[in-house]
Amino acid sequence: MSIPFDQLTTLEASDAVSEHQAHDSAHTRSTPVILFALLATMSLGTAALADSVPCAGAEQFTQNCQTSNPRLERLASAIERGDLNYVRSALEEGLDVNETWRDVPAQICRSLLLRTVWHGRGDIFNLLLKRGADPRTIPDDALGIPVRTGSVDMVRTLLGLGLKLPNKFEIVVAAIESGNMTMFDLVASSGVTIDASTVPAWALTDALTLHLVPKYFRPNDTLPNVGNGACTVQELFGLLSPEQDGCEGTAGPLWVHFVVAGNIRMVELMIKNGADLSLSSEVWDNSKMRPFNAMDVAIRRKDKPMADLLRRAGAPAGIWGRKPVRPPATRDQSAVRK
Repeated sequence: MSIPFDQLTTLEASDAVSEHQAHDSAHTRSTPVILFALLATMSLGTAALADSVPCAGAEQFTQNCQTSNPRLERLASAIERGDLNYVRSALEEGLDVNETWRDVPAQICRSLLLRTVWHGRGDIFNLLLKRGADPRTIPDDALGIPVRTGSVDMVRTLLGLGLKLPNKFEIVVAAIESGNMTMFDLVASSGVTIDASTVPAWALTDALTLHLVPKYFRPNDTLPNVGNGACTVQELFGLLSPEQDGCEGTAGPLWVHFVVAGNIRMVELMIKNGADLSLSSEVWDNSKMRPFNAMDVAIRRKDKPMADLLRRAGAPAGIWGRKPVRPPATRDQSAVRK
């Protein structure tokens, strides 16, 4: 049995994501199981790690690598602290530029180049590449690390050398958490899906939204959940029951998310970019889906400035709790009733 490399390189990303999914019971229940399985696998030692690291395939970069020794420990420490001169001297003294080892038996093998990516040491990274280091020693999933730290040049170099960013939610989150819009655009241009289904609502800061709309998606695109938490809308309408251990989220247009969040500036941006204020959404009331619209949200939040903005922009009146209106009976129908 082998440890999937992406569990090790994206664990930090998964932790960051889970902080924003506290109301999602499915995620909450699965996280301990995943961590327990990972720890149990790691405890099996060297024999459990005999499979290949999922990289581009050269046999010398398999899990059958050496374990650290004092020389390699000094080298690992030099890379971690960014000691370029130490690494340069070691190379001049005959160090294999593709040297690969594991620090402890129950750990994956890491090449010199992979270690520079893990620790964000761009100068040593560039030195190793100039000396002929093989980029195939870096699995694609490891790119999430320099994406998160905003290391644009490193990611651009690796993509140019043939590595590919996995089209995964974790990569999108890493790009968002970098806070670097150049990195965000680089990730998007490499084929990672950037749209309303992959950018979580809780990540929609003003700065990111200004960059996203209308470049990547539009105000009427549907978010899987509006509000900063999965239970936000249910809680707003008083629909949470004491027995609930989480919520599935409430889907709705992007612009409605900012009404729920009370963000007038972003609602104004959405209106400017073509928000259809007649759109409504539905929320689960523990027995059926019930319709609501933006005005209902503003009223429930007691947000008068938001309600005034919506009225001025032509938004319809609230529909929450409104009974269905029967169409007027025709003359023939009246006769039948009599």
